[in-house]
Amino acid sequence: MIRDIIWDFDGTLFDTYPSTVEAFSKALRENGIKETKNNILNYLKISEGCAVSHFKDKYGLGEVFTNSFKQHKKNIGPEAAKPFPFAVEVCKRIADLGGRNYILTHRGASTIKILEHHGMLEYFQEVITKHHGFKRKPDPEGFLYLIDRYKINKSNALVVGDRDYEILGGKAAGIKVCLYNTNNIESTTAPDFYIGSLSKLFDIIN
Repeated sequence: MIRDIIWDFDGTLFDTYPSTVEAFSKALRENGIKETKNNILNYLKISEGCAVSHFKDKYGLGEVFTNSFKQHKKNIGPEAAKPFPFAVEVCKRIADLGGRNYILTHRGASTIKILEHHGMLEYFQEVITKHHGFKRKPDPEGFLYLIDRYKINKSNALVVGDRDYEILGGKAAGIKVCLYNTNNIESTTAPDFYIGSLSKLFDIIN
């Protein structure tokens, strides 16, 4: 039975891509560039850093573009992020069973604001953001910190994410991994579980 879940945030608990794509697209348009939102999304799903580097190299853009994107993203309100179906229910179920939820994300302080806006913060034991200074996933440093601090029994723990970063990081930390495939990725490393809906987690955690 699963008692501890370490969640990714973007693309796993919350669908934040639409608003991020719009912020990115707006920054490009301000530089006279039109790109399809689907093309932008494909690169953002790899990582924001990858998307920024790709389009900067492609169009010879500089820090004006980068800063514009950051500002537009900063202006996105917490209401723009929507929890995926069953995200709230699964987190509550874990808490009701006496288990613990954690978040390990590359996102910053907006993570807390979004959770508070949707009344979900109470379900999480700890929320690790980029401001904690851990190495970025797939490095297992953040996972190992949570395991050590909360004395997590690895055999009763699960990492849930939507990218290879979570699969590789979770496995490096010795925890089972569930890929929630919102990105339609072909993972280079096989996860322990593969789901297309968070509702499937009810069967996994019991």
